[in-house]
Amino acid sequence: MIYESIRVSIDAGIAHIELHRPERRNAYTPDMGEELVHAIGHAIEADEVRVVILSGAGQSFCAGADREFLTGKLGKYGVRLGEESFINTFSLELIRAPKPLIAAIQGAAVGIGSTMLLAFDLRIAASDAIFSFPFAHLGMVPGLGATHLLQRLTGYAKAAEIIFSNATLSAQEALEIGLVNKVVPTDQLLSHARAMAEKIMESPRQSIAAAKRSLAFAAHSSLGAAMANERKENEELRGVRAAIVEAYAANPKSRIKSSRGLH
Repeated sequence: MIYESIRVSIDAGIAHIELHRPERRNAYTPDMGEELVHAIGHAIEADEVRVVILSGAGQSFCAGADREFLTGKLGKYGVRLGEESFINTFSLELIRAPKPLIAAIQGAAVGIGSTMLLAFDLRIAASDAIFSFPFAHLGMVPGLGATHLLQRLTGYAKAAEIIFSNATLSAQEALEIGLVNKVVPTDQLLSHARAMAEKIMESPRQSIAAAKRSLAFAAHSSLGAAMANERKENEELRGVRAAIVEAYAANPKSRIKSSRGLH
């Protein structure tokens, strides 16, 4: 697939996917959705990719759905807004993905620009980021699983307040309620996202994948079931631990950073 609405690069284990319609403030279209599904799916399958970062070009992350498509206009791939794979499967695929997914957000993240972020594992906001949830005002319920994912991050009461009141949140407000992990200077956004990705890659990919599965499992399980699942996952990681111990035995002064090569 030749991408027109996004840009993709892979470097040193990090896939960087950028929304790239800066002249439209990266407004979302069905074509962008189809390209995102394809690009992230490819990054998840690619052996050379350890972590995926999503960002937006220009001064905004995503200014919501492009108004040209709100009346049912067909995109290049022959789908209308609301019919594309992005709307129907994107959040589920992100939750199931074995690789960590980081969203780096600057400027406006409006409507679908905010809901598309909720299934990412980590969210870093630039100090100028603004998160807007205008759905009720528009006679809509937020999609992409937002009614589930938002309250998982913020708790029910805060999620209800955000959705009922069509809230617009500053980066600092988003940080205070757990919507983002950290707020950084705007000109350092991508360097912080990359540093976080590099920190993650110091651990074996198998243990990161197991940790992500375990967190997803525990979110909908009892304490006892979560503990049983942790034991199962740790049993399956026995070979990874043995390789780390062997590496230490060969070079006692080494650090676990050498585990970056484990597959």
